[in-house]
Amino acid sequence: MLTFNVFINFIFGIFLCTMENLSKIYFVALAIFITNLFAHSQTIIRGPYLQSPTENTIVIKWRTDVASNSKVIFGTSLSNLNLTASDNSINTEHTVTLTNLLPATTYYYQVGNSTSLLTTSSESYRFKTNPIPGVAVPTRVWAIGDFGKGNTEQIAVKNSYMNYDDSSKTGVWIWLGDNVYNDGTDQEYQQKLFQLNGFSDVFTWMPFWPSPGNHDYNTVWEESAFFGIPYSNIDFEDHKGPYFDMVHVPTQAEAGGYPSQYELFYSFDYGDVHFLSLNSEVYDFTQTFSGINQMKQWIEQDLMQNTRTFTIAYFHQPPYSKGSHDSDDPQELVMKAMRDRVVPLLEDYDIDLVIGGHSHVFERSKLIHGHYGNSFSFDPTTMMKDSTNGNYSQGNAYRKDGLNSTPDGTVYVVCGNSGSREDAPSLNYPIMEFVDGGDQACGSFIMDIYKNRLDGKYLHMNGTIMDEFTILKSNLEVQVPDVYICEGEDVTLSPIMSGGSDNVHFQWSINNQISTSILVGTQNYGTHSLTVSDSLTGQIVTQSFTVAQGNSMQVQQVNDTLFASGASNYQWYLDGNLIVGANQSFFVPTLSGMYGVSTYFGTCQSNELSVNVDLNVTENAVKGITIYPNPTTDELNILVTDNYLGKNYQIFNTNGAVVKTGKIESIKTQFSVAGLAKGSYSIKIADLDQVIKFVKK
Repeated sequence: MLTFNVFINFIFGIFLCTMENLSKIYFVALAIFITNLFAHSQTIIRGPYLQSPTENTIVIKWRTDVASNSKVIFGTSLSNLNLTASDNSINTEHTVTLTNLLPATTYYYQVGNSTSLLTTSSESYRFKTNPIPGVAVPTRVWAIGDFGKGNTEQIAVKNSYMNYDDSSKTGVWIWLGDNVYNDGTDQEYQQKLFQLNGFSDVFTWMPFWPSPGNHDYNTVWEESAFFGIPYSNIDFEDHKGPYFDMVHVPTQAEAGGYPSQYELFYSFDYGDVHFLSLNSEVYDFTQTFSGINQMKQWIEQDLMQNTRTFTIAYFHQPPYSKGSHDSDDPQELVMKAMRDRVVPLLEDYDIDLVIGGHSHVFERSKLIHGHYGNSFSFDPTTMMKDSTNGNYSQGNAYRKDGLNSTPDGTVYVVCGNSGSREDAPSLNYPIMEFVDGGDQACGSFIMDIYKNRLDGKYLHMNGTIMDEFTILKSNLEVQVPDVYICEGEDVTLSPIMSGGSDNVHFQWSINNQISTSILVGTQNYGTHSLTVSDSLTGQIVTQSFTVAQGNSMQVQQVNDTLFASGASNYQWYLDGNLIVGANQSFFVPTLSGMYGVSTYFGTCQSNELSVNVDLNVTENAVKGITIYPNPTTDELNILVTDNYLGKNYQIFNTNGAVVKTGKIESIKTQFSVAGLAKGSYSIKIADLDQVIKFVKK
């Protein structure tokens, strides 16, 4: 392989020779040849590895020994990589984002440059996109902390997980900080992660979601730290180093959550689970708490909008531990700051699980709430939500409701032993249900989550599950809409449900039917109920509903407007399909077809009318009213005669939603439509049966 200096000298020599002896056309041909030679000599020295997967995007990164442009070919079939993404900038650090992907779909890929591919086509080069956010799917999460030592324990922990059931289906891989030792240098990341035999083979197919630790930050703080903590607060923009060069995490909520603006901390969704990757290293030695307070502001914004069933936060320095680090020790300022400043905020939103590293042991707490002091301040009478071991098979699962506003307790996990260990830790923190420490105590933490159940397991590096617990949520919600039935009709009535498990059972009060849906008719007028029970949690929900006589409605057309009568609420349909937001007593069609209307909650639909819509904008012919310009971009004028003065007007979009209201105060009324989206609109003036249409360009 040509070295860089030899290559440059070679190019320069060829250039001089060419300028003197060859024509321009030969020079171009030779340059192309040399470029190809250059590209073919390129070698990948890091990766490829995967970052920031969403339901329709993913980032692929790799490093090469010589600079070139970047190219990824990919597809859903290993034998047909028919899609391409590229970056024409010349770099040794390559980052390519793949877009327009299908959710929950496996893709295969190869990386290289515009002239050659640097990887082979194989099962090892693959990724699976995330499921659609909010959709409950079986989710496997693997967490490791303090692992990057390049030792046999690190490899044994990884191999124990790879040999564990369904490890190839891992959806989320999280890093708990101190990802390499001792200082988070680029060389350490290279030698102890990306090039470590027995460990590095997972990077090509398993994305990771990292959090930084104090050892990762040694190259961030460099000479400005005392006890691993910066002397004073450092602006977030100045948090730079190999860790931040390596990762590519969402800063603008690209994967869900709320935008953090920084790679220091962020959030993401995987199906119906929400994750927060926090940063314990934003603490400063002078205790201004500026960085922590800024992070807390983002945490609150993120959790305020969170609606996922389970929420998990992870960061490096845990709030509670009696391992290689004792959270009671006065020098553990960061652990204390996370405990008394961040944990209360997380618990305000009923966080389900908090995971940390840093202490080179495994510790798992009971279900607790409200413990923000040293270990001796723990009061089990007020702070213990469940004193059992949380083991589901023994009938001791931890139980919570589905409301973030009610604090049902949190489980705290320390997993800082995925490559590190402590010979003789005390492991006597009073909140802990299970602990593991000593010179053979290395392992990782696994979570399996589906719908309203979370199972946590501690996997020892010898392949043994040494601890497991379960959190169940009684979050079943049931609604049965009232139904209005016309004479001679029968309607299938089904509940609207959310939450719960797959093991739910139905009991209708009508004829004691136990099916998921029921057929009702005019003979069932009256009030009834449905009882739904979740056998996983034991939750029972009963919902009443009414079967009533439907309204008889009629639809008629006046000029270009459809009017309905005979009801107090409306829902318009086109060709049998619901028109979202069309809930007024009138509707202005913009598409040709069969139009009808029913009540919001009923099935007693009116007669249908066939409407043929002329999509061209025509002059409005309403006596005494003129609008101009039409179409318009910014301003609209309404010119009326005296008999319209003082009347209110409304502007509707094509869905029948009111977008603007006002009163005609003078013969000429002018108002702005600049804020309206492009499309067709209708103006209705009080007491006028017709509407006037205009188009916003």
